[in-house]
Amino acid sequence: MQRTLPGRDFHDPAVFEIERERLFYRRWICMGRAEELPNPGDFVTRDLLGESVLLVRDRGKRLRAFYNVCRHRGSRLCGPGHGTLPGVIQCPYHAWTYTLEGDLVGTPNVTELEGVDRAEYPLYGIPLEVWEGFFFVNLSPSPEPLARQLGTDGTAYARYCVGDLRLARLKTYECRANWKIIVENFNECLHCPTVHPELCEIMPLYQRGRVVEDDGFLGNRLPEGVSTWTRTGQSRVPAFPEITEEDRHTYWGFVVFPNMFVNLLPNVVTYEILWPETPDRTRVDYGFLFRPEAIAAPDCDGGDIIEFRDLVVRQDLAVCERAHEGTRSRAYAHGILPPEDDAVYAFEQQYLRERGG
Repeated sequence: MQRTLPGRDFHDPAVFEIERERLFYRRWICMGRAEELPNPGDFVTRDLLGESVLLVRDRGKRLRAFYNVCRHRGSRLCGPGHGTLPGVIQCPYHAWTYTLEGDLVGTPNVTELEGVDRAEYPLYGIPLEVWEGFFFVNLSPSPEPLARQLGTDGTAYARYCVGDLRLARLKTYECRANWKIIVENFNECLHCPTVHPELCEIMPLYQRGRVVEDDGFLGNRLPEGVSTWTRTGQSRVPAFPEITEEDRHTYWGFVVFPNMFVNLLPNVVTYEILWPETPDRTRVDYGFLFRPEAIAAPDCDGGDIIEFRDLVVRQDLAVCERAHEGTRSRAYAHGILPPEDDAVYAFEQQYLRERGG
């Protein structure tokens, strides 16, 4: 029987600081979908554990990422949210001006004759890569390729053509729990019979608290008469055309360590990005991806899929909050992990390796 992480690891500010530097600032972290920035000048800012990241579509329609800070005296360039820039990035403090590619081109009242060589002061760039329509950034100075971090998960589901799907809905939740508790909850189903009665009705495997079939099959087979996850197990949204016959009867899911989940069903792909805000609070973005023609069709908008998944997510986050409250008890030095929690144990071991003990 293995022990869990100590209770303090879920609420100690010192641990949270270590996670910030050794996990979130060294790993590729998903920032969202590339389709959120369709046109030159479109931008969005994302807060990554206190570091503001500016993401922009440049004049050549390439996605770029910068630290959201002016080279002059450190002012934030763009406020929170998203919008469209007027062809340049201009600091609201002293009007230093940058191209959408990050080059400094304007320094009002300061000339190059006064010792400022604009070519030496572009915006601080951040490495950015795109995978299947998702864009990732990495704040480390010399990151490994994104493909190496994704491993086999980066290619195993290519037949779903996730890059061709479109974002139909993005829902945001606030959870009063540490981000690791949410990851661990995703990695097990011992809670399913108690917490998700509606999901267990269409997934008998989950009624036994299992996520692996008896024959060792790593996907979760959909029972006869179930084609997706809704209250009825059915939906008007058609299955993806490129998937296999096995895929039409299977749910697949995986974690992009440390803070992203991907779920693949025959007619929808959903993703979840955890944004740790404090040791005790996590914002959760949950996106629903469908084929463009399914989104456009008036008779199959996917509302039944979205409604059901929203129910499941709210159930999960509610019990995560209760679990987080319990880790604060002086009685809770650590918990235990039975064999059925093997995926939780694997996550904690990877977490400890990358955190450094």
